[in-house]
Amino acid sequence: MLEVLKQLMENGFSKGVIHQFTGNEPIDGADVSINDQALINFGSCSYLGLEFHPALKEGVTTAVAAYGTQFSSSRTYLSLGLYHQLETALEQIFEQPVIATASTTLGHLAALPVLVKENDAVVIDLQVHSSVQMAVELLKARKVSTYVIPHNDMDALESKIKTLRSKHDKIWYLADGVYSMYGDCAPVHQLESLLNTYKKFHLYIDDAHGMSWAGKHGCGYVRSQIEHHPKMVLVSSLNKSFASSGGVLVFPNEALKKDVLNCGSTIIFSGPIQPPMLGAALASARLHLSPEIKQHQQELRKKVAFTNQRLKELHLPQYRESDSPLFFIPCGMIRYILNIIQRLKEQGYYINAASFPAVPMKKGGLRFMINNNHSIAQIDAMLVALQKAYVAGLAEEGSSLEEVAKTFRIPSFSIPEAKPTNVLPLPAKLTSTLHRSIKAFPADEWDACFRQKGNLLHHNLLQLEDVFSNNLELENNWKFYYYAVHDEQGEEVLKAYYTCAQMMDDMLAPATVSAKVKEQRSTDPYYLTSKVIISGSLFSKGQSIRINTNHSNWEQALQMLVQQMQITAEQEKASKILLRELDDLQSMGIKDLMLDLGFVANQLPNNCVVNDLSWGTVDEMMAGMKQKYRYSLRKEILALEHLFEVAHHKPTTQAEHLQGYRLYQAVHEKALAISVFELPYALFEMMGTHEQYDIIRLYLKEAPEQPVAIMYSYINHGVYNALTVGLDYRYVKTHNTYKQILFQTVKRAHALGCHKVDLAYTADMEKKKVGATTETAYAYTLAMEHFSFAQLNAIR
Repeated sequence: MLEVLKQLMENGFSKGVIHQFTGNEPIDGADVSINDQALINFGSCSYLGLEFHPALKEGVTTAVAAYGTQFSSSRTYLSLGLYHQLETALEQIFEQPVIATASTTLGHLAALPVLVKENDAVVIDLQVHSSVQMAVELLKARKVSTYVIPHNDMDALESKIKTLRSKHDKIWYLADGVYSMYGDCAPVHQLESLLNTYKKFHLYIDDAHGMSWAGKHGCGYVRSQIEHHPKMVLVSSLNKSFASSGGVLVFPNEALKKDVLNCGSTIIFSGPIQPPMLGAALASARLHLSPEIKQHQQELRKKVAFTNQRLKELHLPQYRESDSPLFFIPCGMIRYILNIIQRLKEQGYYINAASFPAVPMKKGGLRFMINNNHSIAQIDAMLVALQKAYVAGLAEEGSSLEEVAKTFRIPSFSIPEAKPTNVLPLPAKLTSTLHRSIKAFPADEWDACFRQKGNLLHHNLLQLEDVFSNNLELENNWKFYYYAVHDEQGEEVLKAYYTCAQMMDDMLAPATVSAKVKEQRSTDPYYLTSKVIISGSLFSKGQSIRINTNHSNWEQALQMLVQQMQITAEQEKASKILLRELDDLQSMGIKDLMLDLGFVANQLPNNCVVNDLSWGTVDEMMAGMKQKYRYSLRKEILALEHLFEVAHHKPTTQAEHLQGYRLYQAVHEKALAISVFELPYALFEMMGTHEQYDIIRLYLKEAPEQPVAIMYSYINHGVYNALTVGLDYRYVKTHNTYKQILFQTVKRAHALGCHKVDLAYTADMEKKKVGATTETAYAYTLAMEHFSFAQLNAIR
């Protein structure tokens, strides 16, 4: 996740969207200066615009004059008297016990670990704020059961409550009052009904974006809709609309307040709100308690209503319309968003991007906020500019209003008044063909492209189509796609093979996560599995995407392939697209290109290859190895080689086929580095009879009745591809059978005159002991949705 975030942030920084600075000019209202350009700021969450209010400024200057710039003491020991005044005022606002915290994030970190006990369960809304999710990490470390539900899905929440109530003391639901990306609101009336219906159900809700602009005395959106429930803990912000600094925890009773005050780690060990901002917060609280707050709320409501109305008049879409001052305009890929943002900057408007990981990669959008520093005229001018930038930006990036509606599953819309302007010229004309069987291609034509490329030859793909069709098991029914792109002269630019198959969502997850997911699959075999579009297949090795990079339009051809795979994903309702075997394009900036297409690079386990088979004897082979690997080869492998009989003949009976398959099953049962469904027996029968497959079996001389190790490999014009291994684990440690089968694989490839051995992924150290070197491998992933990612992240 950190690597993905790094890629996205670096991309955003390079395009001038993040990590920007204002100039040193004084800020007045909504005007800012960035890189000497005057802009109207629509990126501020100070919804009521109180940061320039004279009373708040005076609160700062009075406090700093009286108490200095800081009061450096833990609240456990001593608090400035302003704290008591502030909390008293906040208790008048919320009419409940409160604790003021140095920030909302620190408030979550103080409260949740105290409120949630070991035998409780936590259910997280998919879109709950990152600061809440940060605190949940502390709960996971204590082995608290955590679950994720789709955003605002009350049916899913109620189902979880019913499932969990017999096992846990309390079920806590963690949500936002107003969500920071889409600007939509929690269904608080339904939540109140669930609180009243289920005794064990409790609500922890962050209303940071709902504070001040809604509710009596600005108590926030949640409290504007319902009373403070006896089983609800409310958290809000003293930043944003409140225009000062800090957070506030609002409790249903004094007992819970005291527990968090006495035991909350960030209250004990973190610093307080410092005097200047305590003065601002107290001044803001007094303003909230005065009749004046209603004027500010009414002014903002008029501007929000105007914005909603103008968006309709301009035919600009919203993902979720609400009365909040936070707006989300759906776009799609990050490059669409960046294009539109840049166009708006050129017109003098600054807005934010809402993109992965806060929202799915394909479902990013424009995020802007309305506040009382904006005039109606400024809002109107920005929205008119947005309409033009939106149409032009989408068109320039090859998208459309139709694509937006389809991607976000919102009603179709059109913008008749606006026409695309300043759009790049059409790219060179390339044509594509898509086929559903390898039979559409002549064998010699196909094989010429995929010579020495794993097990991708024509006759093998024909066999795989047969094996993975018309089966009872969902995971053993694949759909095959063959795609080619040509230019106007008929020259081939790209040829690719991809499949649609049911896959495990934790395929590349850490082994500890996969182990826990595997436990769940003992009762639900399709738990956390989904359809995936993958280049090649789950049983292919080799470069399944062939690109003529000497062609001037190869990048366009790759984009066409990605678009076709997205179409397939939408048709099949697939959760993600996975592109592999593009590692040879790393030097050509493929990462940046793929990121623009919505794909993030995930490093796979290293691929292990033996590139030098020119030796004559084993001693000559060892001469090219590092000393520590030569030592290991002699001691761990060669010293035990005499204990084995090595067989290369194909199975001749069903019993022999079954022996090999059961050895494979034993390995699959233990494999967690890459989580995949068990391959079907029919595949092993096919490999046992297919002439291009080679099978090596190891028998112990002392017990020759059945093999103790087996390797299934595929030979493609001098490249020996080790595809899958089987082991009897009774002998792995005592006889080093895994190391022995690897060594025999290299010897077999040498004996057959091959020039390369591909030993596939994982087990780097063991493979280096038989002469392998490692190659960095990547997979490029486009997540159509990120619910499964959030579910996996909840597992510890």
